[in-house]
Amino acid sequence: MTEMILCGRGGQGVVFLTRLLGQVVASKGRHVISSETHGMAVRGGSINSHLRIGPFLSSLIRQGHADFLISMDSSETANNLHYLKPGGLIVENSTAADEESIRRVDAAGIARGLGRVQLENVVLMGFSSQVDGFPVSAADLRAQLAKDPREVVRTMNLQALEAGIRAAQGTM
Repeated sequence: MTEMILCGRGGQGVVFLTRLLGQVVASKGRHVISSETHGMAVRGGSINSHLRIGPFLSSLIRQGHADFLISMDSSETANNLHYLKPGGLIVENSTAADEESIRRVDAAGIARGLGRVQLENVVLMGFSSQVDGFPVSAADLRAQLAKDPREVVRTMNLQALEAGIRAAQGTM
């Protein structure tokens, strides 16, 4: 069983990541339930998603129970930190250095290098897939993204995923 908070600002693709993870987990025949919480209904407002993998009855994660906090924005990390359990792990889109229990990657910078900052969410997901204990593999993410019928979108997302994987492996 895994409990995960995904957070960021409106327009950063938190909802897309939640759906992507949910589709991957469901395709493996595992139980998954999620919920989204939106702040301001504009681009840039706070957003978080609760994603629970396992036989849970409710989609909401209680404070101090999340195994992972996947954050597109460092200010949103601070806003959602209370969900993380002791020993939980933060994966954050940031230029800052790693700290204990925090893995960071400049997903926005990598996405800009790919030509579209909007790919930062998929870069972060590729990076996350390489973290010990992450419940979804890079291969499964790759397979799900490859299903997109739009060739341009599919190609860009797969490039972003691979860039995130390389960043985690230190081969960027």
